[in-house]
Amino acid sequence: MARRFFLTAAAAVSLTLASPIFLAPSMGQVVPPPVENSRNSAECVINADNVYVRSGAGENYYPTMKLGKGTKVTVIGEKFDWLKIVPPEGSFSYVGKHYVEKTGENAGKVNRENVNVRAGSVLTVVKTTVQAQLAPGQEVKILGEADEYYKIAPPADAAVYVKKDSVEVLRVMPQVAAVAAPVATPQQPQTDGQSAPAEKPVAEVTSPGGLDQTQQPLTAENVADATTRPSDPQVASGQAAPSTQPTAEVRFDKLEADFDAASAKPIEQQPVAEMLQSYQQLIKDPQLPESMRRVADYRSQVLKVRAEARDQFVDMQKKREDSKKKIEAYQSEREEIAQQIQKTDVKIYTAVGTLRTSSIQHGTLALYRLTDPQNGRTVCYLRSEDPKYGGMIGRFIGVKGDLATDPSLGLKVVTPTEVKDVDPNELFRGVGSQIVPPSLLPQGVAQQASGNE
Repeated sequence: MARRFFLTAAAAVSLTLASPIFLAPSMGQVVPPPVENSRNSAECVINADNVYVRSGAGENYYPTMKLGKGTKVTVIGEKFDWLKIVPPEGSFSYVGKHYVEKTGENAGKVNRENVNVRAGSVLTVVKTTVQAQLAPGQEVKILGEADEYYKIAPPADAAVYVKKDSVEVLRVMPQVAAVAAPVATPQQPQTDGQSAPAEKPVAEVTSPGGLDQTQQPLTAENVADATTRPSDPQVASGQAAPSTQPTAEVRFDKLEADFDAASAKPIEQQPVAEMLQSYQQLIKDPQLPESMRRVADYRSQVLKVRAEARDQFVDMQKKREDSKKKIEAYQSEREEIAQQIQKTDVKIYTAVGTLRTSSIQHGTLALYRLTDPQNGRTVCYLRSEDPKYGGMIGRFIGVKGDLATDPSLGLKVVTPTEVKDVDPNELFRGVGSQIVPPSLLPQGVAQQASGNE
């Protein structure tokens, strides 16, 4: 008798099937069946890691957060396998901005009747479950903004839910949560001309540990018993209670972590195809809650777009690499050709010979002679005012320029545009010339000297 528990719920185990989720007339709004507060509340502790807190008493309601092992929660009601709890630290709710007039930086006041408050979540952007309703003039604490909603501190009559086997009782205590009228729900559809049955309050409920316990007045013995005698045999024997999270939810969590990690990488390094396949398989799992299924479906659409973008990017990169290789091959070929030209390059001059002074001077420009190095005979003349030629007397040079016959002198004269020292041994190899001294011509070739002086 000392182990009897604390809850009398108006909507608990008297029904054998969970009530369905009711859809409100407005699209995107879910009003869960009401779960009344119990006469007593209890301080409990989460007994496993990564326990989901949900917006309603069922797997199909979206999760609002996850709690770690050892986190304390206050239980204020019960329905089937679910416990109604005061929103833990970090919880928040949503209310439409146009229903609230700001009265301060973080404060506001409701300006209409029956304003819906929706359960907020740190795990999903879904905001469809109605937690409570606000009356005109009711004050709210504003925590932030999200699109057309204010994020607010949960009202006193807002609640969230955890699975019964995810908690252990520490102590029973007087009801600390505000007992408010439950959120009004739309009338259930008529069946065969009769209204759907309503839930009935009962005097006995099942404790989180599965023991049948009847409502008892609070005594020191009750509190001590609830604190020191855990109801789960594994906990009593010193073993940690196993995690009861569905496999589908665990897979969803891992995929979400992989998605975030992949999104931080360049698109060509993301395992897009593998993640897309994993999300598509997860969507088919009937154990996956509907809220997570919607998120998984959205991820699949995003990954399909990424897959197409990734293929285009990889194709573009391949084309760039191919073009780069072609350019490199072209440059290499051009350099090779330039080297071959350089090796076989023949310098062509108008005339070559040993530069000498001339005794014939005519006009304002000085005349010089290009002579045969063997016998000193003149092969042609140079005419220039450039004084550098004076310093080149006696050197064998090659001259480029216009070759013409001076009518007044009757001599072949070159007006030079370029002059360089030339190695006579390179003639007919790397050096060619229009006029060559006779002694340097190949054997058997005769050339008439341009004139003698």
